[in-house]
Amino acid sequence: MICPTKELSKIYVVDAHPNDYSTVVDESAYDPVRFTFFSNARDALRNNPEDEPQMWIVNMTLPDMPGTDLYGMLRNRGSAAPIMLVGDQYSVQDEITARTSGATMYVAKPLRTEWVLPEGASSGG
Repeated sequence: MICPTKELSKIYVVDAHPNDYSTVVDESAYDPVRFTFFSNARDALRNNPEDEPQMWIVNMTLPDMPGTDLYGMLRNRGSAAPIMLVGDQYSVQDEITARTSGATMYVAKPLRTEWVLPEGASSGG
């Protein structure tokens, strides 16, 4: 898990395929965790910067730019939240690129709940 606080309440996901997160969203359904989905970087950047989530999940390959570029833009605008970069499938090159960019974590789909939610935050815990 990359966000150790149990006060995790807002996660922004930037990915053109929101259904890929259904398991994680379903397992958090009974908790106050709210997922907000953006299908591209432009929509995510249009979001009010004052409305900062506790965590970002960003796909490495977005329709309008690489996820690492969005990562840089979020950091440049002052986001201090953990940012997980996600590959549609595992790639050594994607992992190297994500780690080099400074991402908090790189994972490949499918996501596991324990990678995202604090211990005891899912409906099963």
